Amino acid sequence: MMHPQIWIGTIEIYFSNPEAPSVWEPAYTTVTTWACNAEEFSEKCTRMLESYGWKLLGIDRANPVSDEDEFSEETEDMLERTRSNPNAIIYGTFHTYPKM
Repeated sequence: MMHPQIWIGTIEIYFSNPEAPSVWEPAYTTVTTWACNAEEFSEKCTRMLESYGWKLLGIDRANPVSDEDEFSEETEDMLERTRSNPNAIIYGTFHTYPKM
């Protein structure tokens, strides 16, 4: 039996703009959550996004967090919140793509 670990991943999503709900935009964000494997990480991301009515386009990368990893302040804060809550699925800033 695998034990859950904190995973971190970069995911690509499709979300509706709060100012213009009919406008859907692709974006990417970082997610931290407890998972046993990549499949569980993916399922949790999908469930979290669907609760907002958003869609998962893809997962760029997802790995268990290692002690050697160094993260930005925002990500460290997300990891801290995840550590203290076994049910946490925490996402960071949405980075949208430049308009063509």
